[in-house]
Amino acid sequence: MADALRIVRFSVKRDRIACFVEAPDPARRYTTPAIARAAALSRPHLPAHACVNEAGGTFASVMTRTSLAHLMEHVAIDLMVERSARDDALFAGTTDWVDAARGRARIEVSYADDLEALRALTEAARFVNRLVG
Repeated sequence: MADALRIVRFSVKRDRIACFVEAPDPARRYTTPAIARAAALSRPHLPAHACVNEAGGTFASVMTRTSLAHLMEHVAIDLMVERSARDDALFAGTTDWVDAARGRARIEVSYADDLEALRALTEAARFVNRLVG
């Protein structure tokens, strides 16, 4: 089966990286409670991530029904924090639908090291695709 989420392109900016992704299958564009549980088991800090959304102040408030791109954003940030040499590392991100009807989204994350951010985003896409199956 084809990946649920695929990276289309990156755009490296001075203070952030934009990652454009596609989730072509409408039935596989969003997380489920099972996907959220599996993500939290593998990456236990995800639910506590700060997240500006309509349901609450943390990613836990939306992670059972959010876009796969949004999950990918938080996984990438989690990986960058985990690998940072600084104990006070702080990264921010946003996810927006560019074309919701076609499943196209833009993920933007701040970075300390552009190559590490590219690596984290790529690994986050693989992580999400393994969860979705």
